[in-house]
Amino acid sequence: MRPGSAAGSAPPRWWRWWWPYLSAFFLIAAGWALGLPANGTYDEKDHIARAYAVATGQLTSHRTVVDRRDDRKPAFLVPASLLPSNSNVDCAWSPRPARSADCQRWTDDRVRVLTPSGAARYSPVYYLLVGAPLVLAPGPTGILLARLISALAAAALLAGAVGAALQLGSRLLALGVVLTATPMAVNLAGSVNPNGLEIAAGVAVCCALLALLRTPGARLGDRAVRRLLVLAGVGSLVLLTVRQLGPVLLALIVAVCAALARPGRIAGMWRRREARWIVAGSWSLGLAGSLGWMAYSGVAGVAPVVRDAQHLAPMQLAQVLATRRIPFYLKQVIGQFGYGETKPSLVVIAAWYLLLGAVVVPSLIHGGRRLTLVAASLGAACIGLLVALELHYLPIIGWFAQGRYAMPAAAGVVLCAAGAPQFEQRLARRRRLRPYCAVLTCVAVALHLYLLAFVMTRFQSGPGARLDPFAGAWRPPTGGLLPLLAVLAGGTILVVLAVVVAGDDGSAPARAGRPRTIRSAHAGARGGHAGARGGRAGAARAG
Repeated sequence: MRPGSAAGSAPPRWWRWWWPYLSAFFLIAAGWALGLPANGTYDEKDHIARAYAVATGQLTSHRTVVDRRDDRKPAFLVPASLLPSNSNVDCAWSPRPARSADCQRWTDDRVRVLTPSGAARYSPVYYLLVGAPLVLAPGPTGILLARLISALAAAALLAGAVGAALQLGSRLLALGVVLTATPMAVNLAGSVNPNGLEIAAGVAVCCALLALLRTPGARLGDRAVRRLLVLAGVGSLVLLTVRQLGPVLLALIVAVCAALARPGRIAGMWRRREARWIVAGSWSLGLAGSLGWMAYSGVAGVAPVVRDAQHLAPMQLAQVLATRRIPFYLKQVIGQFGYGETKPSLVVIAAWYLLLGAVVVPSLIHGGRRLTLVAASLGAACIGLLVALELHYLPIIGWFAQGRYAMPAAAGVVLCAAGAPQFEQRLARRRRLRPYCAVLTCVAVALHLYLLAFVMTRFQSGPGARLDPFAGAWRPPTGGLLPLLAVLAGGTILVVLAVVVAGDDGSAPARAGRPRTIRSAHAGARGGHAGARGGRAGAARAG
């Protein structure tokens, strides 16, 4: 029998929270799915065309078409009804000035037309997941259903991440999962875009590995280990196969979790046959699939775009990176919506970073030097990855990197810090853990609601319009109220869970636990008196 299996053979009670967290995350992402027009999120038109193509067997395409910018792009044959016409699918943001989504023009005609896609050579894995509704109902209905499927898959991984956090016994890590599901992350999760699922997968893998490598042995029974291994394996497989940066992002996550592992835990896990089969198997399969697809599709090759390519002197390049690009990465992690033209107030961005700081900073202060070094190294590596992408692609196609590309690994900065027990124990001793988690979750939900209303107003009435998600020339197909109600319902569930989970230590219910504690105390006292009497008798005999 493996160590800890006897004590931990019962199902971990922490996993009972998976369903409510799944509902909460899904409702919040669904609010974004319901509230935005087609192509209302980065590159969604490209991913919609790609998903339809993959679902109909068009894994690659040798056809090309000239897009609105006079660039020749790969194209697929898709129904004309799938998207607004090629001439105005981008009209809400380009050409400038940006305007409401009322400018889009739809048709019911299902004749197949050549439609360009910048995602034409991306891995088909994600698109197989969301493509069926687009084939059955090519148009707004199919897009909405595909978005909801994407939202559900991301929510399942985020809920699994919370389960892993609670298996570790860390309520602050569960809060960290909620806070790393930023408005940008759930906006992407509620769209046809693999980036949202990729972010959720990165969060799930990080939490699963932290739980496997840091949970005390008495809490980590065989069944718990298997659940965590499956979560890590599924998350890794998703991370490796949906986008090209997956192998690098997974390597960063694994490195930081290994650096924080308990002594001997990695070797102990490797001795388990299921660990070798599930985790190593998923990594090998995912890496083979990723590299194989790259070789087959040629996705790593990029055609030069002379119009956008730039050749800057080193000092000028450093200045642009420091003053424009890196601030853009940091803002987009929280929320810079549409195609980057929909920018919330810096006050809102700062407010979300204050929420993250309220977890990260005190956790690092109380967590020790190693934790601070690991978290800082991961943050620097994520920024370095984005800068490296810029340096590579700038002379070929122009500015390329975006903050959302690094989010699957960058979330680990928050999660690794939140998973350290010292600050949480300090809050618990002072009976402040529950209000701390509840207040931070309430503020996060309020920001989710505000930003959805802000982005809805932008697409309904145009940029700069007075905040009103119930007016405008364009309206969501389901109306302006339902998206907000979905986010409100999901946020309410998160707040209730924050209150309940922060007061639950994973033991038996409180009403049953108190009498047992009292009886145990009396039994201990009786044992102490008996021991004392025995000690006096023994002393008398010895005398």
